[in-house]
Amino acid sequence: MAKRFNLPYTTQDLFPQILNSSSSPKSTAASIDGETTRSGSFSISNEERRSFSRETRTNIQNVKKMARRLFKPATLDFETAVWECFHLITNPKKMYRTHYYKQSNSKIGYTRDDPSFLILLTSFLIISAIAWGLAYSPNFWDICKLIVYMVMIDFYLVGIIISTISWFATNRLFNKTYKGIFGSSQYSLCYIEWSFCFDIHCNSFLIIWCLLYLLQFILLPLLTNEKSMLSLFLGNTLYFGAIGYYFVITFYGFSSLPFVNTASVNQTHSDPARLLQTIIIMRMLPLLAIFWFISLCLRFNVAHSMVNTYFN
Repeated sequence: MAKRFNLPYTTQDLFPQILNSSSSPKSTAASIDGETTRSGSFSISNEERRSFSRETRTNIQNVKKMARRLFKPATLDFETAVWECFHLITNPKKMYRTHYYKQSNSKIGYTRDDPSFLILLTSFLIISAIAWGLAYSPNFWDICKLIVYMVMIDFYLVGIIISTISWFATNRLFNKTYKGIFGSSQYSLCYIEWSFCFDIHCNSFLIIWCLLYLLQFILLPLLTNEKSMLSLFLGNTLYFGAIGYYFVITFYGFSSLPFVNTASVNQTHSDPARLLQTIIIMRMLPLLAIFWFISLCLRFNVAHSMVNTYFN
């Protein structure tokens, strides 16, 4: 392009190859648009794959970090874990707001980096399984199978399924840039990690352990009396109440995120926290109440049925 001093550059000077092209403007524009679309979709696809790979590596690194701390007892903070257990039972909102998620001020994510709480909860489940086994099936191999069922299946396997569903659903709800499992929104401010969803499950499962593994074991001679209306009422109330409290603690966990009540509302003029409250508090809990009432009307003893499922 020739050098010009006083006159301004023309379009021909700036884009000589495009204007001198022998093809028509329409065909040129169509060709450019087609190439842009194809290259754009290709780049997005690669970006999504890279984002999914980064997220997988991040989750693996978190698991490795927690596994390494298992073999370093000095780094485990059981005092904080016991504090969390107590307040999750008595006042879960206080636990979420005043202690646990203060770590958001010192790091990007909201996931626990200390496995102490998980160790405590797993230990509680193992002790409960041994107690149930000694009471109803005092055989070594039966007790081992009961530990596998209560810990690996009831807690971990079901927890992985619930965490995956809640991870996908909450990111769709709170993160407007979320593009699915293979999306490229991992580094968005509103992105929720899968490990955080599993933490929420662990917190919520503590009340399940208290009511259905501990209190039910103590009251079991009373709850398994099929002919007693009091047994029917207490057993079904215990089960449906535990499940309802599980959803309430889950709601407190997700609503404690700082961007749920701020960024999401300001950017999209919507209120995902209100939607979450509507789904869990105003839909799930009334639905559980309806099933509880139906079970009483049909005289279906949930506690007795669960004991038969495990031991017969």
